Amino acid sequence: MVHPGPVAGDRITAVPCVATHRRVRLRAGSTLLQAMTDVAGDMGAWFDLRDLPVATLTFVRPAPAPDDTHVAWYSDAMTLPNATIRRAGAHLGRRDGASFAHVHGLWSDTQGGHHAGHLLAEATVLSQDHVVDVWILTGALMDSLPDAETGFTLFCPVRTGCVARPNAVLAAIRPNMMIEDALAEITAAMDEPAVAVKGLGSIIGTRLERGTGLDDHATEVLLTDDTGRHVVSVGFAGPAVAGALAKGVNRVCVTFEVLMLASFG
Repeated sequence: MVHPGPVAGDRITAVPCVATHRRVRLRAGSTLLQAMTDVAGDMGAWFDLRDLPVATLTFVRPAPAPDDTHVAWYSDAMTLPNATIRRAGAHLGRRDGASFAHVHGLWSDTQGGHHAGHLLAEATVLSQDHVVDVWILTGALMDSLPDAETGFTLFCPVRTGCVARPNAVLAAIRPNMMIEDALAEITAAMDEPAVAVKGLGSIIGTRLERGTGLDDHATEVLLTDDTGRHVVSVGFAGPAVAGALAKGVNRVCVTFEVLMLASFG
C-alpha cells in the first residue's frame, strides 16, 4: 500500500506501561465516550464491550478515498435505534486535549441484522447500565497526532510518566507491516512474556485461514481473542467476516493499535 506522504523510519511506536484490570459500570443516558471517561478519568484505557444495549448507535465503515490524498476514507455515518453492541473494543485516549475513543466491533439491530465497523463513541448513547472490563493505563495513553505518511490524524502511544514495573506495552503499528511479525516484535521487546493482546486497526484486505475473506484494500478489524489471531473484519460493502487470520499475508493498511499484556493486572 503506497501512502501519499514520506515513509516514516520507525514502523512501530511502543511505550511500556502498567495496565490495571477492573470491572466497571457504564451508566445509561450517557454517550459511550462520556461513560468510559467517567470511569477512566483522564487516564488511557482499553475497554472490552460485550452485549451492551444502546438507545442510538452511530458508526461508519471503510470506503474508497474521494481523492488521492488518502488511500481510503469512511462511509457516511449510519445510525441504528435500540441496538446492541455484541462485541467491540475501544482505546480511550485524547484528541486536542479532550477525551477521544477509537472503537471497532460488531453490533445488531432490532431486526436481528448484524453490522460492523468503526463506532462513533461520542454519538452512541447507552440505554441501560452495563458492567464491562477495562484496563486502566498508567505511564502511557493514546494521543491523536497528525501523521505525514498516511495523511490521517492517528492515535499514537505517548509516555505520560515513568513506571517501575511495567506489565504491558501500548503500541501503534505502521502501514505494510505483517501483523503477526509486528506483534512478535512487540512481544520480544517486553520484559515478561505476553499473555494477551487487545487491539484494532485496518488491514489491506482480510485473509482468513478458513472461509471467505475480504478483498477491499481497506478493512476495519477488531482482534477477538488473546492470541491476536482471531478477528472480526468489515470492508466497503458491509457484511462482516470472522475467523483466524491466515499467516504471512495480512498487512496493516493505515494503522493498528494494540495493548500487549504481560499480566491481566
